[in-house]
Amino acid sequence: MLSGKLYIVGVGPGHHDHMTFRAKYAIEESDTIVGYETYVNIVQDLIEGKDVYRYAMTQEVERARQCIDLAKSGKIVSLVSSGDPGIYGMAGLIYETLAESGW
Repeated sequence: MLSGKLYIVGVGPGHHDHMTFRAKYAIEESDTIVGYETYVNIVQDLIEGKDVYRYAMTQEVERARQCIDLAKSGKIVSLVSSGDPGIYGMAGLIYETLAESGW
């Protein structure tokens, strides 16, 4: 199995000017971006040339599985989420999905 990376990136309150430098770096380092289409649109000018997977609302489980599968295949993936992804975003679901898969 190849080993990639999975970043869970908070894009701030609605414009990438409010993101941390580390969040921007994670997106720049990534070759693949996954997220709810509204959040992906926030970082549109940062993701040119990257593979992008846009999901509709209510597809959180599918997003989590997609990110994990891509990282396992060797990709460097950023899952973009609004605000703080550890509180209101996708981090909990990612950890839960990893635990269910025996990680």
